[in-house]
Amino acid sequence: MKKLFEKRVSSAVQTIWIEQNFNDGAAAKKILEEAAAGGDGDACYFLGRCYLGECFVNPAFGFPEDDELGYEYFNKSLEYGSAAGMFGSMRAAGFEPKRGTYVYPPYVSLREIWAVINEMAENGELFCQYMIATAYYFGDVIKFLEYDPESIDLAQVQYWKNIAASMYEKCIEQGMGMAIQNLINILTSGDYGMPKQEERARLFRHIGADMHMGVYELETGREYEDSEPEKARELYERAILHGEPGAYYYLGELYSFRGKLPRDLNKAKECYEMGLKKGANITGCSNCLGEIYFYGGQGIAPDYEKAVQYFLAVRENNDWASDMLGTCYLKGLGTSTDYAAAKKEFEIYTNEALSAIGLGEIYAYGLGVTQDIKKGMEYWDKFPMHPRVIENKKNFKKTLFGWKQR
Repeated sequence: MKKLFEKRVSSAVQTIWIEQNFNDGAAAKKILEEAAAGGDGDACYFLGRCYLGECFVNPAFGFPEDDELGYEYFNKSLEYGSAAGMFGSMRAAGFEPKRGTYVYPPYVSLREIWAVINEMAENGELFCQYMIATAYYFGDVIKFLEYDPESIDLAQVQYWKNIAASMYEKCIEQGMGMAIQNLINILTSGDYGMPKQEERARLFRHIGADMHMGVYELETGREYEDSEPEKARELYERAILHGEPGAYYYLGELYSFRGKLPRDLNKAKECYEMGLKKGANITGCSNCLGEIYFYGGQGIAPDYEKAVQYFLAVRENNDWASDMLGTCYLKGLGTSTDYAAAKKEFEIYTNEALSAIGLGEIYAYGLGVTQDIKKGMEYWDKFPMHPRVIENKKNFKKTLFGWKQR
């Protein structure tokens, strides 16, 4: 008789880790709970995975994250003699088995556990195929098959990476999208002298998008932003539905000031706000919300106080909005006037229009510095047709002795 997971466990694994059917996730988790309560060690292992966050289960399922509970189920899987639990829990950073070993009866060695999981993989258990591939990918095969680490050379590692890549491809062919990430890493990282295959990696990103995996819908959408923005929009909206909140930022960008779709600042604002709410791309969403409130438009009134708040929320590690923030300091918009702070912000990107014009005003009018009209004019001449430059120059005249303020 073929060694496979119990039918209920296999069904839950199919739903959560292979099909990644978010609508049926709660029901599948309940099946695992029932099987685990009945003493099924494999069910305990997979139930433990449900609680250990995005490295073990797609967060779009909405399962609560609880490392302590996850590790408790891992320990139960070991005690109940689950080869999958013994094999898989070794990949859980931070987990320490109660007895200090991953090997529990009826097994006496890691080699025996490997043999069971490998047999299940050969019998068609897809998750076990993934586990074996991952053991080759991370080098866990050294422990399982008792290799002498000193005997492992580069050629051996490359051989294992190629086995992992081949097995991951077969997993993907059978509908297991979670194998794509490690395969793409093999194809693109160049680690251990592996050849880079960017175009092949791109193919698998598209396969991931076709499998409705949010992360790959997002990445594929970025490819189409310039050439087919409507397709990019569709992919970003799908990515959001499939649990990838990072797509809110890129969807907002399509509708914002530099977007490739007809401008819709209200839609962009909504996307950025949702991105912040979900904790995704906080820097980008915060800066872009600040920009919308700085300029306003399409029924959104400028609100410099909000703009400054959004800029400053991420300013410590990001200077993208320095020209707008500097303008707020210079003009006292939404914050106190601070010429020194304005000058510091403007000097980060002096070729930005607002920065150059602001520095021109600081030097031409002597705002917090010794007046230097010539230097101010040099900054303004970078953008001679800008309305602020034209208006400012009306306050100065050029004489035989240089520029003078009227």
